[in-house]
Amino acid sequence: MTQQGYETGQGEVDVLAASDRFVYHRWQIQCKNTKRVDVDVLAKEVGMTFVTGADVVMVVTTGEFTRDAFQYAYRMMEVSRYYMILLQKEDIEAIKQDRTSIIQILDRKARRVFAKKELGMTDESVDQVEEEIATLSDFDGNDYPENPIEL
Repeated sequence: MTQQGYETGQGEVDVLAASDRFVYHRWQIQCKNTKRVDVDVLAKEVGMTFVTGADVVMVVTTGEFTRDAFQYAYRMMEVSRYYMILLQKEDIEAIKQDRTSIIQILDRKARRVFAKKELGMTDESVDQVEEEIATLSDFDGNDYPENPIEL
């Protein structure tokens, strides 16, 4: 369902999705069937948001993102109004095993992005919160989210 035309300024976008909710109302999704995705792919997608009007860029790959790509995504979110969700091989494999797992995966990633972007948390502080929740789960037997905050 690749789109290329007036709405995308002749640029290629795999999926555009809209919602009537206040937050994350327009998503731009790019799918890559490559072993590694680097900064250039993410930068191109961020550039496309000026034409598509997307607030969230999700890049999905059957491979993995480079370290530089993750660093670019974090920095881009720090300095702009955009959100970026990155799904890679391990996420795709989990979704293939259980299609409904996409809900938990996107929820985890959204919480991590929110904690970093909106609350100004560092990777270390996000990891610490995740560890504390895991400890609480072990201690009191409640079923807390396994990884409440993840990108």
